[in-house]
Amino acid sequence: MLSMNTLADVAGVISDSDLDDDLRTLIVHRGWQAYADHPSYLSENTRIVVVQGGDTADVINTAVGFPITGDDAEEPTYDTLDDLGLYFEIIYRGRCGRDTVVFVENGPGTEMGLHHLCLVHFWTEAGGR
Repeated sequence: MLSMNTLADVAGVISDSDLDDDLRTLIVHRGWQAYADHPSYLSENTRIVVVQGGDTADVINTAVGFPITGDDAEEPTYDTLDDLGLYFEIIYRGRCGRDTVVFVENGPGTEMGLHHLCLVHFWTEAGGR
């Protein structure tokens, strides 16, 4: 789990030499967009969360700030869900007073409920159901 609430958090995460290059690019892109929209106020307006294999529903919901998976999850109410290959990107606008960008690892170790939410969005769309 990676949770970034400030520009310093983003800088710290992207400077990690062990971070996957594709994920680094996604974080840099969204961090830069958030900064351009709200200079110096990333923590007040935008949160970036990365869900990785092994993260539990409780850990995910705590990082995001509201229940998006697990027993207490609400109906999916995201504003955007995109398939970026190795990650899905879910954007919630204005929840808990700010925008939340969630990158969900597209892998077998990812929390089942959230991973299923991402996969079914595209399976259903492709299948015409």
